Amino acid sequence: MPLIKFLVRLYSEGLNESSLCFAETLPGSTVVFEYFKIMVSFQYALFAALSWNVTPIVAMDNNWPIRCGIHYYDEKKNISFKVEKFVREARVLTSMTLEVPGQNISSASLKTRTINTETIFQNPAEEKETFYVEKNLEQSDQGGLLMFEIANFGGELIYKTNETHVRLNLPSRLSRNVTGAYLNCAGDLIRPDNEISFYESTAR
Repeated sequence: MPLIKFLVRLYSEGLNESSLCFAETLPGSTVVFEYFKIMVSFQYALFAALSWNVTPIVAMDNNWPIRCGIHYYDEKKNISFKVEKFVREARVLTSMTLEVPGQNISSASLKTRTINTETIFQNPAEEKETFYVEKNLEQSDQGGLLMFEIANFGGELIYKTNETHVRLNLPSRLSRNVTGAYLNCAGDLIRPDNEISFYESTAR
């Protein structure tokens, strides 16, 4: 029986992987995959991308926006992921919050087309069910670019819990209802005449 070696190229926005699979031809048209697991994981990634509920985050104070962002929520796995911008002491900060009930998260990062937040944010020292990081990104292009890329092209959310790495794809091309609400909020948030200082504790 001839041994067929072929390369399966798995591709999605924010995720590029190549894996070598082997198969052998049996009598008739049956093909047995020895490494079928990699194909199953790819299908799961697609399913995860379709299971997110996505809503805009808009918080106001005296008709001024103080917090804007995008909230991803997976009902089946009860996972909550937020990317937000907010005002504190006249500074606009960017934050990421990941909640996985019943699991202590040691690290989490978001990969988009050109950005890997692992190189931007510093992971907390302690493992918690709620992973939270923040940083002032307004002095660079990373803050605006991060939000633009996840809204238009999606991304890959990677987190580590109990020594296990979990990878989930975020949906691409968010609806105009979500992106429009976020953009309107963020546009006013960074206006020079927005002098609101937001002192709310971000401790989770």
